[in-house]
Amino acid sequence: MATVSNVTLQIGREEGDRRRVTVNYRICFSGCEALAGSTFVEKVTLRGDDPIWDDHLITLRNACVKAERGCVDRSVSTMVSESTLDEDGDTIILGWVINRDRDEIYARVTLVPFAPTGSEADSNIVTGQFGPD
Repeated sequence: MATVSNVTLQIGREEGDRRRVTVNYRICFSGCEALAGSTFVEKVTLRGDDPIWDDHLITLRNACVKAERGCVDRSVSTMVSESTLDEDGDTIILGWVINRDRDEIYARVTLVPFAPTGSEADSNIVTGQFGPD
């Protein structure tokens, strides 16, 4: 079974109202997965750590990855707005910041075996008289 390990999150200095977010991690595939050419859906998200439930903040990657022999070190790096990272909003009254709440953010990497499924879609509806004249 494929495993994800060594997940690290770095949030860099600000550039305007955005921050450089980098997530590094390792994926290890089994020999059977590599031989079978198995495909997985790889998803990297940022979440806010809170006492009752953790908030989903943003998805950084949601793509397919094909198993290969051994382990692969992966990295996602992108700019994220500070408003997205401000998961515990500050208290602002009349434009003045009264209380700055600390934000607790972590990265989650999930790897799910890809299972092909069907799809269907409908067209628009055309209305008219289509019977004989």
